[in-house]
Amino acid sequence: MLCRQSSTGWAPTYDQIRILKELYYNEGVRSPTVEQIQRVSLQLKQYGKIESKNIFYWFENQRAREKQKKKITSDVHVPMKRSRLVGNGNGSNWKPEDQYINFGSSASASASSAGVMIAFN
Repeated sequence: MLCRQSSTGWAPTYDQIRILKELYYNEGVRSPTVEQIQRVSLQLKQYGKIESKNIFYWFENQRAREKQKKKITSDVHVPMKRSRLVGNGNGSNWKPEDQYINFGSSASASASSAGVMIAFN
């Protein structure tokens, strides 16, 4: 009977992550070519076990994390306090939807981008 080793996946070292982040954030590498992945793989092997697929998936996951982070930060809504400086002073011109100021919903904004809502208390 053959014994199979259980695979626990890739456990990147501190230096491997440091180099990958350097490439992503400082060098602007977002979708490395096969050749770039092979070169990076050779460099990162001196810091621990790694395969080319680990590098490919790290960049893919990093792009997904950045996209998710951008989506979360663009969906910020903060309530706004009514001001007596607007309208006739008795609040008759105020509507519930006026409690939010929407940044990003201008005509020049793309239809797919979510607006950022900031309110003042």
